[in-house]
Amino acid sequence: MRLLLCTTLCAAAFFTTPAAGQIVDPRIEEILQDVSADRLHEYLTTLTGYETRHSLSFSDRPDFGVLPARQYIFETMRGFSDRLQVSFDCYEVEPQGRIPERAELCNVVATLPGRSERRVFVSGHYDTVARVEASDPAAGGSGGGFDWSRFDNPAPGANDDGSGTVLTMEVARVLSQSGIEFDATLVFVAFVAEEEGLVGASLMAAKAEREGWVIDAMFNNDIIGNSLGGNGILDSRTLRVFSEDPMDSPSRQLARFIRRQGTAYMPGHEIRLIAREDRFGRGGDHTAFNRRGFPGVRFSESRENYSRQHTAADTLGGVDFDYLARNTRVNAAGVATIAAAPAAPKVDGPRGPMLSRGETGYHADMSWQRSLGATAYRVVWREAWTPDWQHEVIVGNVDRMVLENISIDDYVFGVAAVGPDGHESVVSAYVRPPRARSDIREVGPGR
Repeated sequence: MRLLLCTTLCAAAFFTTPAAGQIVDPRIEEILQDVSADRLHEYLTTLTGYETRHSLSFSDRPDFGVLPARQYIFETMRGFSDRLQVSFDCYEVEPQGRIPERAELCNVVATLPGRSERRVFVSGHYDTVARVEASDPAAGGSGGGFDWSRFDNPAPGANDDGSGTVLTMEVARVLSQSGIEFDATLVFVAFVAEEEGLVGASLMAAKAEREGWVIDAMFNNDIIGNSLGGNGILDSRTLRVFSEDPMDSPSRQLARFIRRQGTAYMPGHEIRLIAREDRFGRGGDHTAFNRRGFPGVRFSESRENYSRQHTAADTLGGVDFDYLARNTRVNAAGVATIAAAPAAPKVDGPRGPMLSRGETGYHADMSWQRSLGATAYRVVWREAWTPDWQHEVIVGNVDRMVLENISIDDYVFGVAAVGPDGHESVVSAYVRPPRARSDIREVGPGR
């Protein structure tokens, strides 16, 4: 079916600003109200009590190191709901990089099955590290930068990344206890060995690629609970979401989706979209998934205190639990909405994006494959130099639309699927893949 919109005469009737017609689901509002700063404090108090969670801090002591820490995460999440399937995702890792000896490393995974094989991930890394000056003999160093191999060095890791771990646990709790049957399967992961080079995340991402998992989104939370920056600036009302290039990558569409939902469900808590995969010169577990082609973003606090990171000073005193609870609600709102919505429509055909100039050569003629369960579609567009969608229109259960006198050279277009309850998918953008050098015809100077 074709839908034709007259953009010059009918703009007032059809155009809205993004989020103007967005639904707010009272069931999701109730989920957000259930998020508890006290529970976040309880989880994190226990995790920091193990002194260190260094990935290689193996010990027989029940109150020290990585083994009781991961067992605590496992048992706690298993107690949230009978619907939540909790397991260890373990790998035998050979010596490499910052891992000097062969070791069994385990992610902790809690899965809430949905109606489909689509997967939405929420994650944080539970391992910690506290570096010491390698030139300090009293600290066991031998000179030259930092010694990262001290397995028994005190490393409470309250904010890096205990905050992201307990956020993941709390989102698992409120969503598994909500009673909502989601279309997508939700996967909550506490990753291991992030500090050793994204090891746990890389191993799982490789498995996901190898086994053909359908991953719609990765919400990675790392350093997410501090509101007072090391420069003395207090900011408890914003958080950052990092996403990889290019401008219309699936990860960038996910970031836009998160801000749209966060604005609806958490007004006053600003989501700052950062057009980088991660902080300058640094990385996180979502990067391992990005490298395998999966959409993923990183949530981080707006004001970091670098003096507390990778040191014994990363204690509970550096975490603002009310701020952490608000960031937890932003995650829960985005995850619940994307999981309740239909899958994003496919906009690529055998020959690339299903976008043309229409019969006249001057229109934007777009088609898409309908998504299972969708009852409507939200078509969006923006000027090509603009970072976020400027215009939108909701259409019915159709698979084609034409915008008159809108040049496909000057605008970027996208479409999202909308379910019967109003929940919408991430936008699928019409993006022309880059041409190979051999496809570019060079010509001489004009006359």
